[in-house]
Amino acid sequence: MSNKAQQPDQSTNQEDPNWAPTPRAHAQYQRRPSSSSSPSTSDSSAPGEKEEEEEEEEEEDEYEKRIERTGCAVENEALQLCYAEKHDWRACKDAMEAFRDCWKRNGNVQTE
Repeated sequence: MSNKAQQPDQSTNQEDPNWAPTPRAHAQYQRRPSSSSSPSTSDSSAPGEKEEEEEEEEEEDEYEKRIERTGCAVENEALQLCYAEKHDWRACKDAMEAFRDCWKRNGNVQTE
């Protein structure tokens, strides 16, 4: 038997050189599972709740449509994921530059 005490599994410990946090986009940009794949909710919920939920989904869909219309959805997602992972815009300069270039290339520059 070894003299070391049994240590709990620390596979998610940041001391592990192979450990990295799971990238998570900001909640505002995360896609919610479609209603068909989510567990069914009880019929006892208030009717207003379902309407609010549908309105939220419509708003998210509108956001996604607007991003798609810019022609830079891929670059936008890469930038959001970079920020979600690193929590520092300065660490995402490459992704930000790629998004900025795409934005200009697709004529999305606003004039004042």
